[in-house]
Amino acid sequence: MRRFAVILAWLWGALAQAPQLYVVEGSVTYVGRMPLGSWQGTNPTARGQVRWAEPEASGRVCVDMSKFDSGIGLRDNDARGVLEVAKYPQSCLDVSALRRDGERAVLEGMLEIHGVRKFMRIEGTLRPEGDAYRFAGGFRTRFTEWNLKPPTVLFLTVEDGLEVRLEARAVPVR
Repeated sequence: MRRFAVILAWLWGALAQAPQLYVVEGSVTYVGRMPLGSWQGTNPTARGQVRWAEPEASGRVCVDMSKFDSGIGLRDNDARGVLEVAKYPQSCLDVSALRRDGERAVLEGMLEIHGVRKFMRIEGTLRPEGDAYRFAGGFRTRFTEWNLKPPTVLFLTVEDGLEVRLEARAVPVR
């Protein structure tokens, strides 16, 4: 009987550690600034799948770069030109880790924008919603880190720095 209990405990521990596959959907928002003010654009196309057994994670979440909406069509057309969306239609995060401490969380992986890949660490929160999770976090970056030239608007150059926010919901695949 004791041997059965040990085997059952081992099996339960192995199952508890098994990675779970999640479907991810969400949005990305950027905040740009220039001497006369700031604006933001939101993109609701973040989609992908992530396999997760803390802290290990693997998977990919991508955004259609042509779908950012700042509320001004001309600005959005200019942004698509700066991003060269015909040549680089997607930005993808290849997830490598997701760690949490209470509701605080850190998402890590290789982010590709405009053909440039960089390791990113995105700090935020991870909250359970039933058997799903909601992640909200962000990071700061610069146009020039991705071989992009900051755009010019009315003879004023947009600041090189950008704030990027990610909100995503991960639902387990059954």
